[in-house]
Amino acid sequence: MPGQLPPYRPSLFDRVLAKAFGMINKIVPWYKFPGIIGAINLEAIRTTLRLNNLHDGYPPGHAVVNMAEQEPMDERFLHARNSDGKYNSLTMPRMGCTGMRFGRQFPREYCRKPTEEELWNPNPRVISERFMKRREGGFIPATTLNLFAAAWIQFQTHDWMAHERAHDSYDVPLPEGDGWPGGRMELLKTQPDEILDASDIETPGYKNTNTAWWDGSQIYGSSEVETERLRTAHEDGKLRQISYDASGVPLTGFVDNWWFGLHILHSLFVLEHNAICDKLRRAYPDWNGTKMFDTARLVNCALMAKIHTVEWTPAVLGHPALQIGMNANWWGLAGETLTKLVGRLSKTSEIISGIPGSTTELFGVPYSLTEEFVSVYRMHPLIPGKSSGI
Repeated sequence: MPGQLPPYRPSLFDRVLAKAFGMINKIVPWYKFPGIIGAINLEAIRTTLRLNNLHDGYPPGHAVVNMAEQEPMDERFLHARNSDGKYNSLTMPRMGCTGMRFGRQFPREYCRKPTEEELWNPNPRVISERFMKRREGGFIPATTLNLFAAAWIQFQTHDWMAHERAHDSYDVPLPEGDGWPGGRMELLKTQPDEILDASDIETPGYKNTNTAWWDGSQIYGSSEVETERLRTAHEDGKLRQISYDASGVPLTGFVDNWWFGLHILHSLFVLEHNAICDKLRRAYPDWNGTKMFDTARLVNCALMAKIHTVEWTPAVLGHPALQIGMNANWWGLAGETLTKLVGRLSKTSEIISGIPGSTTELFGVPYSLTEEFVSVYRMHPLIPGKSSGI
């Protein structure tokens, strides 16, 4: 089909590795292996997932690759982030931008919306109460983490994803004797995208109102208009420090589910942006404010990505294979010391020299976050209960 991306074709080595570990894992799962073998096993699993579990959220003929941007591009965005998420790909300028659909991790024909009967059977309230409710005295502290781990992942997901909300809601059927306050539970509905194809009737698409890129949109906003509102005088390239409007809403890029943990991280990375601007001003006194802002934003976003990759994820998933694998994602098997000393050993291989700086590979599907990825982050509450003493 014209404009269709070429299919992902793993290398012969990757195919052999995936096949071998696919058979081995029927007997021994990856987490039973020692660190380096487990990390190689994860690489094999990643190849299989990339091959089988990345699918476009658009029906055939309506793919992102066919959606050209009509307005001419400001050349500034050849080297800077556009807050709408546009132009990270010059051939697919709207890929990953605000208002584009979430992808899927299964073919669309297997992702049809549930019937009314399927939606409430089993009843989600019953599932919540029986399987997810914290029992009296049932709080189990994660002794290797503190509450900033929860604040961090919420801070990151606010950068990546937010469904478009409908104007109505679901009335959740409550079991007899349920103690929900007021006796009525409402859940907001997600607004489906417009129907582009007959397949959208049974398998609706849903838009992401944030950018899908790792671009710090939770503090910079997901539109150029919003970013302009959050900047200070343009000469210094800085962001306004977190404050509140007359109704108590924080002035920042994304404010849903606000609490003290988010306030800390939003404030921290606004201050970090401004500190980077101060450094840039001393190093490049001839730069204008826009150049400083754009560069500081790139540095700040890279810092967030690095923290998440080599610090937060290995801390939460404290397995030797994960620690090796996540460090290899950033530095490659060459490692931090060698990479800092001589730079990338391979221009193309993310395994040897890490993902940052490697060539772009979309694995046969336009980039997006997926509905299933979003579902993973409908997290059970992580805030300690009163019995924990916190």
